[in-house]
Amino acid sequence: MTELVTDYHLPAGAEPYVVRHGRGLRHLVAGEIVTTLAGGAQTAGAFGVLVADTQQARGPIPMHYHEREYDTWLCTRGQLRVWAEDQCRTLRPGDFAYAAPFARHSYQGVSPRMGFFGVVAPGGWEQFMADAGEVWGMTGLPPADRPFDFSRMGPAMAKHDVHRVPDAAYAEPTAMGADDHDLPADGRSYYLEAGHGPRATLLGHLATTLITRAQTGGTTDMLTIEAGRDAAMPLLRHRATATFLYVLAGEIALTLDGQDYRLTGGDGANIPAGTAYATCVTSGNARWVMASGNGDGGAMWHAAGTPCPGFCYPLDDQRDDGRDRLAGLAGVDVELA
Repeated sequence: MTELVTDYHLPAGAEPYVVRHGRGLRHLVAGEIVTTLAGGAQTAGAFGVLVADTQQARGPIPMHYHEREYDTWLCTRGQLRVWAEDQCRTLRPGDFAYAAPFARHSYQGVSPRMGFFGVVAPGGWEQFMADAGEVWGMTGLPPADRPFDFSRMGPAMAKHDVHRVPDAAYAEPTAMGADDHDLPADGRSYYLEAGHGPRATLLGHLATTLITRAQTGGTTDMLTIEAGRDAAMPLLRHRATATFLYVLAGEIALTLDGQDYRLTGGDGANIPAGTAYATCVTSGNARWVMASGNGDGGAMWHAAGTPCPGFCYPLDDQRDDGRDRLAGLAGVDVELA
């Protein structure tokens, strides 16, 4: 069991660990700090987990596509413009975008500071950041005019399934609207406005789905979870599903593989298959992301929960007792530990 305290390594294999805000593998890629919190080695090949921090960009990254990777962006700070095929939206905190394999896509920070959380599936592609960029040991961003050595970019793109689209057209951004409130039934690229998506309540938590295995060819789920003080999930375990938890706001107590931690905004935890974990909100409220792959453990929130037409987690005296439903779930990779 590890609490990650350095910036230059991740555990070699799929073991449980906590990574604190600002830690992880940091690389400077074209002026953007990209921090790898977990990769294919840590998630048994399921996905890579990245967070990015950058200043306002002079232009979008080159339009490109991947033949097999699924790409996601959850805006956490500022404004992020994302292109996917012939569409473009400007994401604000809580907004989400997804680019399917073979979908032409790009992005650009369009506010003084911008940040996002992203999952790329399957795992392994995150190594692109190390191959294309340089190790960044400082806690701040470089000056905007700092030169970047692009000599590694071409070889990294060739190695990691990044196909540039020459003479690409960049659509004008349109506002988030009613078309961005639901998940598509198929696997096409899409945008999701903050707060929207399938919602369910379970043990006082509001779970909002960002993406499911239906959109990602059976590979990945992502949800945001929000709850008030003392809302708790019992000790759980997934036999096959790899999970990563990333705190967006507030504080939660996490029991992970028998050890207790307090996680706050920007902290994350890798939860391999077979590892027991539990959470309890210790601040007034808290919000976090759960990403999962290699199994359908992420489906537990809706399979055991109650569909929610609203956008708020239940009040203290309205929290349902879904423990028995969790214990009795059939066909979903979850069990009480």
